[in-house]
Amino acid sequence: MSAWNHVRSTYDEVARQYEARFLHELEDKPRDRELLTAFAAASDPVVEIGSGPGQIGAFVRQRGRRVYGLDLSPQMAVLANGRLDGALAADMRSLPLASARVGALIAFYSLIHIRRPELGTVLREFARVLRPGGRVLFSAHEGRGELERDEFLGERVPFAATLFELGELVDASNAAGLEVVLAERRAGYPSESGTVRLHVEAIRPTSG
Repeated sequence: MSAWNHVRSTYDEVARQYEARFLHELEDKPRDRELLTAFAAASDPVVEIGSGPGQIGAFVRQRGRRVYGLDLSPQMAVLANGRLDGALAADMRSLPLASARVGALIAFYSLIHIRRPELGTVLREFARVLRPGGRVLFSAHEGRGELERDEFLGERVPFAATLFELGELVDASNAAGLEVVLAERRAGYPSESGTVRLHVEAIRPTSG
């Protein structure tokens, strides 16, 4: 089974456990709430990439946006469909979206499931589907290399995550044709694992 298929099967297996664990995660993450509240000024439609059960997108939706979810896991997409304006299973490396039609993209901790050589491909897809002036906000874990485990959320399933450095996320965004307007690090909150968190916001330029 390919690494990408492992991601799909793992999240299908733990979808309900993930929902129970992370549904209310933003309550303990004030900086994330600040970023998402500001981001909710974006134009519709908003698409959440790697939506999980839709808790991040729902926060933005509650602030007046029309939000749709995409997730590699069909089980996660089913859960997100109940919280967003719609959701379906899709691969972020080849988004089932028309070019220049999306107002904004959110990708909280979903990029950790791509391999490092795929980062440019994914960010170019983000730039492709955004309208000129459209925005993307994404998050990742700081570090080098990859983590691999054979357990996740109490289940014996394969789990792998790519760690990134802030500079490489900024460079890859710029190379994909996106203009970075925010790039920051923050320490993990007590409710999180011990990694430093990375947040990047970028805009598809209106010209050039």
